[in-house]
Amino acid sequence: MPETSVQRPKMSTGGSPATSDIQRYLVRMVALADAPCELWFLERLLARAGVGTRLALETAVEELIARGTLVDGPTGLRLASPRLREGVLAELPLSMQRGLHESAAEVLAEAGHPAPAARQLLQAMPTVGQDVRTLAARLATDPAVSPTLSADLLLACGAPGTADHQLDWLVATADNLFLAGRLPEAMLLLRTELAVARCAAHQRALLLGRLGAYHATQRPSLSMSYLERALEEHLSGAERSWTLAMRASVAARFGYPDSGDLLVEAQHAHRRAPAPEGGIQLALAQAAQATAGADLPRAARILREVDTGAPGARSQLVFLRVDRIANQLSLGQFTDARSALEAVSDEIDTLGGVARPLVTALDCVARLAVGEFAEAAARARLALEDPVAEALPEEARATLLGTVLEELLRRDEVSMARALLAPEKPALDWPDGLQWFRLGAAAAADPEPERHAPLLRAMLRMSHRAAAPLLLVPHHGPRLVRTALLLGDRRHAQILASHLKRVAGTVNNRLWQGIAHQADGIISGDPAALATAVARLRTTAARPALADAMFDLGRSPHLPRREAVDVLDECAALYTRLGATGDHDRARQLRRHLATGTRDRSPARPDGVQALTPAEARVAELLAGGATKQQAAAELFVSFHTVDTQLRAIYAKLGIRTRVQLARLWDAHRPS
Repeated sequence: MPETSVQRPKMSTGGSPATSDIQRYLVRMVALADAPCELWFLERLLARAGVGTRLALETAVEELIARGTLVDGPTGLRLASPRLREGVLAELPLSMQRGLHESAAEVLAEAGHPAPAARQLLQAMPTVGQDVRTLAARLATDPAVSPTLSADLLLACGAPGTADHQLDWLVATADNLFLAGRLPEAMLLLRTELAVARCAAHQRALLLGRLGAYHATQRPSLSMSYLERALEEHLSGAERSWTLAMRASVAARFGYPDSGDLLVEAQHAHRRAPAPEGGIQLALAQAAQATAGADLPRAARILREVDTGAPGARSQLVFLRVDRIANQLSLGQFTDARSALEAVSDEIDTLGGVARPLVTALDCVARLAVGEFAEAAARARLALEDPVAEALPEEARATLLGTVLEELLRRDEVSMARALLAPEKPALDWPDGLQWFRLGAAAAADPEPERHAPLLRAMLRMSHRAAAPLLLVPHHGPRLVRTALLLGDRRHAQILASHLKRVAGTVNNRLWQGIAHQADGIISGDPAALATAVARLRTTAARPALADAMFDLGRSPHLPRREAVDVLDECAALYTRLGATGDHDRARQLRRHLATGTRDRSPARPDGVQALTPAEARVAELLAGGATKQQAAAELFVSFHTVDTQLRAIYAKLGIRTRVQLARLWDAHRPS
């Protein structure tokens, strides 16, 4: 409350000082506000303080403007300078500042402005009364208040006294920290509570389930472990329903073999005891299961029908929006996806900071899909160089790295690309390794992909788990099919091609028809399939996929030379427009060889050890080193029959008949 003028010192305002209680009160409130103040706001504050009337307010404002203390603008009143504001605040006692912030918060909340109210209230915390704490708790649950503000309000309030209320506070605070992108803080809060072991069994289960949910964006293996531990504890019906829905969602996203059964169990639990957040989480799980099975239209229907106004929707809204955009990209609806990405970017502060890396990663893959390589790489570099990049979710980080890697390889900056990849230690075991799939897809563009054989083989081994990793960047699928064949892994090449064919069957658009035909042509060597792929892809916005399909067609040994030259001319021109200078040079080089007839489309067949494929060379090295066929098969994750077949091919190419001869020859001509 303002004091009488004779009780307060004069303010050093840098101009004419305020000369009345009303003027002093107005100057202080404008100084404390984090945005220009409108008259209605100041009038209500004066009314609460019992000072002045509307007429007195207008008169005071006019005088302060005339003396140059206040400046009027389109959005409201502000102090004339930052220096003036600093002077006002410096002479205002902290206890009085808190009281004024509290009054401002209450006025803003009553007027239906929760976010500004929360910002004002946060300045008054923590020394406030119970009524203000109640207001803080209410504002923390308002959808218009950002998760960051909500978390800070709850932390400033502190935990309530009773155990049940304390658990509610703990979960709400951790959820808001997580949504704000402050994952380490959220996990520390929950782990500290678990470590002191003061909570009951059902409370412990809730905290374990929350930890499992948070780990879903980092380590799915740990996520499933926490969720399983939570389900072993005593849970109420609604709590168990939510936990089962979360477990089903993680299982579906990462291709767990029993994900279908887990989803059915979660659906039954939700029907028996619906959880406020369980319905949306269950829909996300159903959509993930449909996507894993390549049924993108069904996933789109599920995501479209989710009620975003349902109780508990706020905590899942970020992931719902992200999944909807990913579905649009997978369907080839690039324009719609880009519009949705822009809309989400504008709402990041309200949705929560956890969305930022996910949205940035989706924006990068959207640009990759249509050939905006330079723009995609620039955005990815900015995100990776951000001070908070260490806290990026694994999948987002892998996608951003893969974006930069692909742009470098497309420009033939091979050394820089390899240097970028060298220090990375991606997980190679499922399920955590599946998050690195798009990095592997980018590495496969290396002119010598066998340099990255451990990463590529790991991605190929996981390819049967789900179709989802192939869907966001259409040209990645055929590239990985080609790489699998190069590494001698025809089985996984066929698995990848089968995923692409299923997508083409369910989506039934020209993009995925073209991609499926391209994969089929790569495996079969049939130029007709590749020509069909080119024809289908011409009508889509996926220009890199079209250019790559043209290159595959142009180097097909069964295509007439004149047709191949024409295709490669067009292919090189398209690569130029995409800025893919390295791809352009390779297409032009092949075109020159074909036009002059100086070289066949296939490289000259090497002799001796150099004649072995990478897969055969690995078998030869193991067997020459003393491994049995069974040991080699286990080491290479292939069947005994495959090793036996490759050994016969090795003997034929090297002109030998025994393992002893192989060992001697290998020692004498060991590849570098």
